[in-house]
Amino acid sequence: MRIVCLSSLLCLLIQFDVLAGEKGCSLEGPPASTLDSAQGLYLFFGEHGGSLERLRGSGRVPAIQVDRLPGDLNDLPAHRVDLFLRILLPSALQVNRGLAADRARLLALGPPAERRREDTEFVDALSKRYGAPAEPISGLLERVDEVPVSLVLAQAAEESGWGRSRFAIEGNALFGQHASSADQPSMLARGADVRLAKFDNICEAARAYMENLNGSRAYAGLRALRARLRAEGRPVTGAELAGELLAYSARGAEYVRELRAIIRRHRLDDFNDAVLEGEPEWARVVSAGR
Repeated sequence: MRIVCLSSLLCLLIQFDVLAGEKGCSLEGPPASTLDSAQGLYLFFGEHGGSLERLRGSGRVPAIQVDRLPGDLNDLPAHRVDLFLRILLPSALQVNRGLAADRARLLALGPPAERRREDTEFVDALSKRYGAPAEPISGLLERVDEVPVSLVLAQAAEESGWGRSRFAIEGNALFGQHASSADQPSMLARGADVRLAKFDNICEAARAYMENLNGSRAYAGLRALRARLRAEGRPVTGAELAGELLAYSARGAEYVRELRAIIRRHRLDDFNDAVLEGEPEWARVVSAGR
């Protein structure tokens, strides 16, 4: 291992035998808690880091993943929206941390002729994952990059009906992604010949969604805009990148307007610079409402 410090706020450990982005979503070991309701999860968060507003103020989020949504979010009308965002936030940050680590390793690489075998394998693995040539590295760097947390949260909210859709509750299908192959675990939409991808946990769903934005030809404009903003030293915000998501929904410009409204209404850009802290843990949700 070696330590790569990206800023005074974030220092990442990178293990060079595997893509960092592949490791962060595995929920290892026994759960810190098993919860059977939205109310139980709300109280659990109160004891582990506090409310969404408290995290908004501190910018420091406990590294506690939740495997799935409770099925009874509607039973907490006063807290439903904040609880949904509180559940999603650590997963969004976890996936971005993996992307940042892989990007840092790319940036640290020397010329191809001077690389170790494991470095070449690392570049080849990224090339396969994101559908980009291994050389020049600049092409991969445009794809191996973070997605603003505000955009992740807003799209999860919009695509899942704030966590109330059957697909989100039963299969962690939070981002409306279609199954990419017959072999991928999926769920059939009622009354339509569409299969939505299902995932083992919320973090895996977030990772697949970010890989879609970072790899699909449909979102080349989003990646180009993100790269340009970075090159100009300007903030990369969810509201700005949302304009390049016309292809994500048949609603087109209306969809983009709704994403921007969610980001603005719930001040989601406040979380773009949040960081995970503490040892990784996870909580299991076994909800009677599902």
